[in-house]
Amino acid sequence: MYPLGVIIDCLCVFIGTNIGCFMQNRLPEKLKHSLHDVFGVAAIAIGITSLIKLSSLPAVILSLILGMIVGELLDAEKHIKSFFSKILLKFKFSVPNDEDEYLQFYLIVAITFCASGTNIFGAIDEGITGDFTILLSKATMDIFASVIFASTLGKAMNLIIIPQFLILSLFFYSSQLITPFITTNMFNDFIAVGGLMTFILGLNIAKIKSISAVNLLPALLIVWPASYAFSLFL
Repeated sequence: MYPLGVIIDCLCVFIGTNIGCFMQNRLPEKLKHSLHDVFGVAAIAIGITSLIKLSSLPAVILSLILGMIVGELLDAEKHIKSFFSKILLKFKFSVPNDEDEYLQFYLIVAITFCASGTNIFGAIDEGITGDFTILLSKATMDIFASVIFASTLGKAMNLIIIPQFLILSLFFYSSQLITPFITTNMFNDFIAVGGLMTFILGLNIAKIKSISAVNLLPALLIVWPASYAFSLFL
């Protein structure tokens, strides 16, 4: 079985990215900022919708706290930002003078396409059921989002497709292996943590509040045992 939904989502990001690059100097700056705000608010709405599905609020909160602590101690954002900086330099992509701000937004976009709750949930669901409806819906939004983001980030955004495909394919192929070990409550709490991360990404995209979503990534792993532990007592 092939991850058709994953492939479609990645193709949509690729198409949208290159359309955005073509339109990079044709879109007014005011329109770019307005569209960033719209997609930020959309991400916030998606995050809230996912959060509603949670089974254990203490498990979700604990996962976020521990996830942030682990991420900060590992200095995940600094290392990942440094990695992308070296890759962009190696492939000779042009980066604006304010490299730090550019890389900050680059990371936000990368997480949005590679590790949002909806993408991962869609890949797992397709791996289990063969139904890629969730990823198809996400791909529809991603093609428009990638046009807008690429109008700011340029051709370098094409590199995001590589980790996007690898990460979502990993969840697709491992879904059959992990399913016997997870409960519905654990899965719902995982979706809720992913939803909160999407919510935080929305705040960053709309420039409402700057919060390191990269340092929260460990929460996506911590939530599984945390949810299981709380289910034994609550």
